[in-house]
Amino acid sequence: MLSFYGRRQSRKTKRSNLIDLKNYKFFFNDVNLLNKKRKLNKLYQNFNLEIGFGKGENLIFQSQIKKNDFFFAIDPFISGGLKLKKEIEIYKISNIYFSNVTFSQFFEIKGDFNFKKIFILFPDPWPKKKHQKRRLINEEFVKNLDQITFKNSEIYIATDDDDYSNQISKSFLKQNFFKLLLKSTDNQSLEDYNIYPTKYLRKAKKENRRINFFIYKK
Repeated sequence: MLSFYGRRQSRKTKRSNLIDLKNYKFFFNDVNLLNKKRKLNKLYQNFNLEIGFGKGENLIFQSQIKKNDFFFAIDPFISGGLKLKKEIEIYKISNIYFSNVTFSQFFEIKGDFNFKKIFILFPDPWPKKKHQKRRLINEEFVKNLDQITFKNSEIYIATDDDDYSNQISKSFLKQNFFKLLLKSTDNQSLEDYNIYPTKYLRKAKKENRRINFFIYKK
């Protein structure tokens, strides 16, 4: 898998906040993930994953409409994790675990996790040609998705970058682990499928950019 590119935290992030986050009961890392999983197996049947949760808007929404499901979420940017922590405390949510690990790191520590739904909403498109190798979704990534899903698992993906959209289509088609249930450029489709109107979704609509929305099923 590719390395992570970019800054993981704001220069203004306080050390005390980082310590609080590390010790937070809903935060996981490579040390405590499997211990947490043993407890969860007794409480939940369905597990879901959001890769790149941003501010956690869709994650919070999903956790509230699916209170009997459990949600894992990963995003390397610490600022998003700190915001998510506040929202979890405000809404008293108990069915989310999150971390600042990258997908490649999560894939190494995941154990035998399999996910019913996986959300990948507006991943960084890295539009410059020389940077496109940094994109999350490629053929190797699709292979890895196959290893953390089971029959009838669904993958939800949204991007407002047409070139990235083409790469996504080709990557899933070549690997042939998942069938395409939906590809839509109707900007209303995400909300029709209970995807929360996140910051990036709202921005894309405001700027009249076409949103490519995919649903794949195993």
